[in-house]
Amino acid sequence: MNKKQLLKSFQDLKSEIESLRKKHLVQGLVDKFHAEKKHLEKRIEKTVIEEVKKAKKFMTEQKKELNKIQKKVEAAMNKKSAGAKKAVKKATKKVTKKAVAKKATKKVSKK
Repeated sequence: MNKKQLLKSFQDLKSEIESLRKKHLVQGLVDKFHAEKKHLEKRIEKTVIEEVKKAKKFMTEQKKELNKIQKKVEAAMNKKSAGAKKAVKKATKKVTKKAVAKKATKKVSKK
């Protein structure tokens, strides 16, 4: 082997080693990125699950509060409607008593 062939083979080896080193470096970076991506995905998923749990808890608390308020409103409406029914019954009784009294007065006055 002459000097030129040795130099050429040495340069070829050097370039091949350099390309392998770059590939290894790039592959190492790619692996790091994939590991970081997986870590971030897990963290995001965990955070989302926690927020969903908090939201569900908030919704159940709000439903309970709304049910309490609805029961109070219905009770108030029932009392009000019962009071209105009693007032209507009293008014009806007064009207019928007056009507009966008028009829009785008319009958007595006719005789």
